[in-house]
Amino acid sequence: MAKESSILKLKGTLDGMTFYKNSEGHYVRAKGGIEKERIMNDANFARTRENMNEFANINAAGKLIRNSVSEYGKRARDMRMSSRLVSIIAKIKNLDSLSVRGRRTFANGFDTAAGKALLLDFDFNKYAPLKMVLNKDFVLDAAAGSLTISGFKPHTHLTVPEYATHVNIGLACAALDAENDKAETVYSVAAPVVINDDVQDLTVALDALPAGTGVKMFYVLVEFFQEINGELYALNGNNMNALKLVEIG
Repeated sequence: MAKESSILKLKGTLDGMTFYKNSEGHYVRAKGGIEKERIMNDANFARTRENMNEFANINAAGKLIRNSVSEYGKRARDMRMSSRLVSIIAKIKNLDSLSVRGRRTFANGFDTAAGKALLLDFDFNKYAPLKMVLNKDFVLDAAAGSLTISGFKPHTHLTVPEYATHVNIGLACAALDAENDKAETVYSVAAPVVINDDVQDLTVALDALPAGTGVKMFYVLVEFFQEINGELYALNGNNMNALKLVEIG
């Protein structure tokens, strides 16, 4: 793989070379590789097929988790969030002691205490982890679907980005059924508060817990806004918004 430095930035395939762009710039690599038919049928590639099958499973699991909390995920994430998540899911898949190699699944690995522990406390935005953004303990009542912060002083207990005037602390619960590739999620109603030093006891509650089957997963979101002429606007880039998986039931 080489980096393309010409004035013309190409995309596609030309004379056996594939030109492409990623987040780090423009690159070029030689087109080639082993034919797909051989990989899928040749006994020498049995391990490759096993890896491909398990890789497909962990990618599907990553997509399921991301989609299950997408309303919050699009507001607080870093560019590498998906790959970081899949890396953890791969480790969880390896905990599947019920299946043979090539058929291990995230669902079986996640059914273990160790599997849940690996995913717990995952921050969707590594540049704004929840513990850095919210400097105040909270109490999560998983049975009631509520979160409470006692004696909350927004300006003191938050790492406030420039221009932010309001903050919303959100709570979500997803019932994740990885075995059947489905999820149901309930979000709290957004209620931004002014960022000042007034002391308040803040409670965020879900109207109800999701009725779907699966593991209950609770997420906490901290997102910032700027008030202009009476309207609230999300800060550009959402770089300081935090989203964290804080409880797995």
